[in-house]
Amino acid sequence: MEIVICNNPSETAGEVISEALRRHRNTAILLLLSGGSALSILEHIDSDVLGPHVTITTLDERFSADPTINNFAQIEVTDFYINARARGTQVIATRIQESDTLGESGKRFENSLREWRMNNPDGVVLATMGVGEDGHTAGIFPGDFENDFSGDDWVVSYVVPETINPYRERITVTYTFLRTQLAEVVVYAVGEKKKSVIAGITTPLNTVEKLPIFIVNELPVVTIVTD
Repeated sequence: MEIVICNNPSETAGEVISEALRRHRNTAILLLLSGGSALSILEHIDSDVLGPHVTITTLDERFSADPTINNFAQIEVTDFYINARARGTQVIATRIQESDTLGESGKRFENSLREWRMNNPDGVVLATMGVGEDGHTAGIFPGDFENDFSGDDWVVSYVVPETINPYRERITVTYTFLRTQLAEVVVYAVGEKKKSVIAGITTPLNTVEKLPIFIVNELPVVTIVTD
């Protein structure tokens, strides 16, 4: 694990993920993108590393048809996404339709991820990961013991208490997916309030139950970019 402290973290994170995409350009790539502040990375990913061999999707989703809330809808309007599609990049869309249920949407996402892996057994999975001030990452929050994020499922759909997050209905990849599928990840952690979270990542006695982002200690290639 490498921690990079810099003045322009979104630009640096974009360069790191661009280099990973370039390094694996001769194989199929699944690129999972975080929403929130980590969306700022997208404008710094080189468009020349994109193409039909790359499939884009989200790391987690807010179950909402509102385009100002849904992560995939926010990605769709970025120049990064528009350029990627122009270059033939594939997508696993996680838009929410009015008729969808939370469980159905989660199962559809899981099936799509497994289908990609079945079709690309030697493919490489890359991801950008954001982190909250509470240490949550993807859609996994600390202190939630009612969901099995380490079971057989790659995706979990669930409802978080209102006291945890205002976007209560969540669809997220699990620790199992992260542990078994991710090859490389760039973690974007910016702001004074994230310093204690970064310190927690390197605290040996921590756990994913207390600090979900602690999962990066179990992943093969991790770059944490911060200011």
